[in-house]
Amino acid sequence: MKKVKKAKKPSWEKIALISVCIIFVLFMIFSGMSSSGLMGILNKFKAVKVNDSVTIDFTLRDAAGQPVLTSDQNLYRTAVTRGYPAFLTSPLTVKAGYIGNPGYTGVQAENYYMSQTGETTRFGILGQELDELDAGVLGMKTGEKKTIHFSFPDPLVITMKNSEFMAMGGNFSETSIGDLVPIGFSETPVTEGLNANTDTPPNAVLRIATVINKTADAIEVQHLYPTADITVREFD
Repeated sequence: MKKVKKAKKPSWEKIALISVCIIFVLFMIFSGMSSSGLMGILNKFKAVKVNDSVTIDFTLRDAAGQPVLTSDQNLYRTAVTRGYPAFLTSPLTVKAGYIGNPGYTGVQAENYYMSQTGETTRFGILGQELDELDAGVLGMKTGEKKTIHFSFPDPLVITMKNSEFMAMGGNFSETSIGDLVPIGFSETPVTEGLNANTDTPPNAVLRIATVINKTADAIEVQHLYPTADITVREFD
């Protein structure tokens, strides 16, 4: 009968030698990388904390789930192909955990249907939306995605008389419930000498609203965007 040989336990010296070899290989890998490449890897394990400056890709969506404002060029091109008036903008930088953004902030954006010459306009992101984006990035990591559900205390409905809607360039008789219409906001009231059809008030921004109600002499539009899809690009 053959004797069964007992497996030899690895000596602590061998274990230590293997560990040193692994550490040496890792050191050689990291030493050959640029500092930016190494930081990129390390940042994937870090989470966003309060006061970090965070750059995000984002898409604001309306109640129908359609993109209204996006930094995603592929999504923008798809929307344009389908005939939807989305706006394309650059990635947005937010301050993690910050609360108290102004009433609205304008970001440069382009829209195929408004201008095919590459001209941009200022699209308005509301302070409430920015506050919740600032809060939403907390704890996220580089490359992580999330959908923010905004908690608006106000339904963001605007009622305009027939004459007011016509003055801003709308066609009251041809406008129907469900139509999308551009509306403008400005910190400076429109003065008597300003032509609403051709002139842009100072500090003006634009948002896209949906017609939700119409009577014989008035129209109601809503510019509430319930959600935003975000992806963390980088932060520091």
